[in-house]
Amino acid sequence: MRADLIKRTGLERQETKIAFPGPVFLLNLKGVARNGEDFVDGRRISFQPRRAGSIVYMPGGKDWTGWDEGDATAAYLLVSIEQGFADEVFGGMVGARPADLPPSIGFRDSVAEMALQRIAIELKQPDPISVTMVESQATQLLAQMVRLSGVYREQAKGGLSSFDLKRAIGMIEASSDGRPTLAALAKEVGVSRFHFCRAFKQSTGMTPHAFIARRRLEQSADMLRSTNLSATKIAMECGFGSSSHFTIAFKRAFGASPTEFRRKCRI
Repeated sequence: MRADLIKRTGLERQETKIAFPGPVFLLNLKGVARNGEDFVDGRRISFQPRRAGSIVYMPGGKDWTGWDEGDATAAYLLVSIEQGFADEVFGGMVGARPADLPPSIGFRDSVAEMALQRIAIELKQPDPISVTMVESQATQLLAQMVRLSGVYREQAKGGLSSFDLKRAIGMIEASSDGRPTLAALAKEVGVSRFHFCRAFKQSTGMTPHAFIARRRLEQSADMLRSTNLSATKIAMECGFGSSSHFTIAFKRAFGASPTEFRRKCRI
């Protein structure tokens, strides 16, 4: 695996040409690409504006070209993974084939972003166990792409229906503090708290508490990128009990403190 930090200053338009034998991820750390054109293997696809936190995934062997216009100052994290490692990861998932995973340009996902940030930190600040840590994060990253693509999607027995799951997630997203109670979520879909908790985990792979915690961390990361609010203020806005709790949870997820994360995004 390899991670590269790409920066641009004083250039509002850039040309894109990326092609690797293995999977490639590009994380937008800073700046906005507002308009442009994207082509995969010469075929034009719909352009999606890309903001800080947006991710590009390109399967091995695919050719991504195009151009975009946006902020003059921008920064990106490029992570490339050897195809042999990817094949081993996909081989451990029944029904998952790397060829089935489509390219995705400009999507948002906190699990993928956290994994990319952790890979970059381990590769730039290596120690004796960095190899194991990087492989673990890369495995999680590739597995998340399988989950997001729907290639390996079988509704778990006893899980929530897609309609009820959307209602529950919608309630979580609409909550001002991001922390609706388990009782309120269960009532929304008309089941007991015990049944809701078990079914939600079967449908998403996470408990409701873990899902909400991930949403809060994602919101805090967006605020660190886009605002000048202090880490303490952001912790309060995102529903953390204290700034120390926020710092611990954020560093566990992203591998860097909120201050370090903000500084890296504004390089």
